[in-house]
Amino acid sequence: MRRLVPAALGLLLAAGASSLAAQAPAGRPGAGPPPSGPGEVRGIAIAAESKAPVQRAAVGVHNVKDSLLVTGDFAKPDGSFIIRGLRPGEYYVRVTSMGFKPERKRFTITPQAVAANVDTLLLTQIPLELQAVEVKSDRPAMSIEPDRNTYRAKDVAPAATNASEVLDAVPSVQVDGDGKVSLRGNENVAIQINGRATPIQGTQLAAYLKSLPSNIIERIEVVPNPSAKHDPEGMAGIINIVLKQNVDLGVSAGLNLGIAETDRYNASGNVGYQVGKVSLLSSLGFFADDRPVLGFNDRERYDALAQLASITEQDIDGRQGGVGQNFTTTVDYKLTPKNVLTNALSINHRNFNDDQSILYTELDDTRAVTDRYFRPRVTDSKGLMFDWTTALKRTIEPRKHELSGEVRFNRARDEDGTSLWRQSTSTGAPQIENENDDTDALTRNLTGQLDYTRPLGKTLKLETGYKGNSRHLDRDFLVMKDDAGNGNWVRSSLSNDFVFDETVHAAYGVLSQSVGKKVQLQAGLRAERASRDFELSTTGVNYPYDYTSLFPSGVVMYNPSEATQLKVSYSRRIRRPGTQELNPFPSFFDAQNVFFGNPRLNPEYTDAYEVGISKNGKFGSLQLSPFYRRTTDIIRVNINTTDTVDTREVTSVSFENLANSNSWGTDLNGQLRLGPKFNGFASFNVFKMVTDGGSQSAVGSNAVTWSARLNATSQLTQTWSLQGAYFYRAPMKIERGRFSAFQGSNFTVRKKVNGDKAIVGFRVQDPFNTNRMRVRAGNDDVMQLTGRSFGVRSAWLTFQYNYGQTPRVREVRQEPSAENRTGFP
Repeated sequence: MRRLVPAALGLLLAAGASSLAAQAPAGRPGAGPPPSGPGEVRGIAIAAESKAPVQRAAVGVHNVKDSLLVTGDFAKPDGSFIIRGLRPGEYYVRVTSMGFKPERKRFTITPQAVAANVDTLLLTQIPLELQAVEVKSDRPAMSIEPDRNTYRAKDVAPAATNASEVLDAVPSVQVDGDGKVSLRGNENVAIQINGRATPIQGTQLAAYLKSLPSNIIERIEVVPNPSAKHDPEGMAGIINIVLKQNVDLGVSAGLNLGIAETDRYNASGNVGYQVGKVSLLSSLGFFADDRPVLGFNDRERYDALAQLASITEQDIDGRQGGVGQNFTTTVDYKLTPKNVLTNALSINHRNFNDDQSILYTELDDTRAVTDRYFRPRVTDSKGLMFDWTTALKRTIEPRKHELSGEVRFNRARDEDGTSLWRQSTSTGAPQIENENDDTDALTRNLTGQLDYTRPLGKTLKLETGYKGNSRHLDRDFLVMKDDAGNGNWVRSSLSNDFVFDETVHAAYGVLSQSVGKKVQLQAGLRAERASRDFELSTTGVNYPYDYTSLFPSGVVMYNPSEATQLKVSYSRRIRRPGTQELNPFPSFFDAQNVFFGNPRLNPEYTDAYEVGISKNGKFGSLQLSPFYRRTTDIIRVNINTTDTVDTREVTSVSFENLANSNSWGTDLNGQLRLGPKFNGFASFNVFKMVTDGGSQSAVGSNAVTWSARLNATSQLTQTWSLQGAYFYRAPMKIERGRFSAFQGSNFTVRKKVNGDKAIVGFRVQDPFNTNRMRVRAGNDDVMQLTGRSFGVRSAWLTFQYNYGQTPRVREVRQEPSAENRTGFP
């Protein structure tokens, strides 16, 4: 490792020098490098005579030294504007609007003061024929920042109807057919909404993301190496979904519709209201998803001489589907000019069903058929989640001196029912080996958090705080059997009940220091005390576990020029085992595959190191991020292909802590901008993972894999646009097995109607029907081959509509001075 980081850094510096020379900006207006820094400028455009806001005024940011245009945007309907991503330097804003004389004001961005406020710009009316608009809104779809990459939702996924589809269009992020989210191929990623961790996981989270409407999503933030300020959960980092929170004055609204076929649709609406001291944003979303699921599970058994003994073939023909509703609302009330009270409510309801008809074919060692029968399986699941947050924030100086606190309560009820049986292929054959499984689970979370930020000098900033979380899960699992099919139902020994309690107390401190104009440093430490108790109500046995953890973090950032940024970062992360991984009772997901948890699992820890270089040029931006991760007590799947449970010969899946795992690789993200005719980005990720099972385990792996994503948008005319996206993940070895390659694509055509207020789109998802999974795993005794096709292929017709108005002028809020502000916002 000591040789790895210097070598990688040297390679990056060499590549950066040549790339910078090749991308030197031309000496003409508009040819300067696009911004990608921590700075921002804000202000408001007001008509000098009427004192009314100048709606949609064009705002351009120019370099003082050569007057080159750096970036630009339009003012909001209330005349306010904020432009981010500026590097340290001297600039001026030039505000223009038809019928007004241009107005400009100068400002400076430094590492110590990265936020500037040009306050009110008074525009004087002039004859219309003397005025012209000079700046067009051309904000980049991707923004490379010191600690994260940010992607604007409407640019990366213009025709998406829900959050799941938006995430699947983001570089380095993948959403599989079941809705599971992964980052750099790792599903151990923390999903946040507006900086708060989602309280649900698994299928519940997948359903929630599908019901969250895309038109209330502002951007997606990918944070691969978070600081100690953030929760340490998520080994691969954090994906933060930022919802639109700043609504226009008066009333604004939006509508989002998408339909593919009968029982496949998304519909959502949102409304915003802001007047006086009150701001409100509410959304309501519905989704229905019904699709075929085809697949197979084939098991080959071998004798002691490695000769084929017998074969079981499973052919799966089924359908999965469900409906869900999601309601969110946020109300902000300004108690005083410095104190804001926020209340946020989220309610999610879902119904899910999975009907499978599985044909079993038994064959001998000569592949002659010895038996054929069906094992149908019908699952019906429903869930209701309620989440409430109350927060109070006092802003002494914005993003410099702030105090905030919040209390959050979450309650989730999940009920699952499954019926399965065996039936001969003969017409009219009776049902035998009947089984009904019923699960009733209630989860409650209570979280309290306090955060404080203040400067300790002109170039030093402190962030500190406390967070406490308490989680309680009560789960009942009832299994009833009627083996003979005569209606004589009895309770099975597979039935079980358990109670799970987990408490985490954490305190953190982060110091940020600017050194000169080009160097910024950050160091942090988070300390946690955690305890869990897994109690088996059926047997009275419990498994308590207490532990203390320290999570240091650090960043060194160097800006050799306005177009180049170098960064080295470190953080320590944790993955606590979930209740499914801890539950020792068997759970069958078909007749020959059973799932076991391990209540003695330890949490796994990852030390993550990352080097990054980002460069901006005339035609776009480029970021290269080599990384190294070392995980101790890594939790891995242990597959036993010769197990016997409930008198059945099965393949069992359980978990164990292996010694350690090392992975290293690199991310390459780039954006290409060729004006309105083409805007695209691409990402490439390659890494190697080596897992050591330790002296007590023969399980291990040593594999290299890679993935790539392309996303391109072309503005064919002023109203027509075309977008295409493609993702590919190469085959990947796992412990005792191998995943096959995975790929997917989608194409979208959009048409603007009535200006920018309405958009009609046509999206084809997975047109080549390649979205499928295949895995091979086993040992010398049994080899199992599993494949699934998730029925993602579809054609969607989408419609989006936005409405807004400005009923009256409201007094402009005066922001405090941003002088002496430190970096790392």
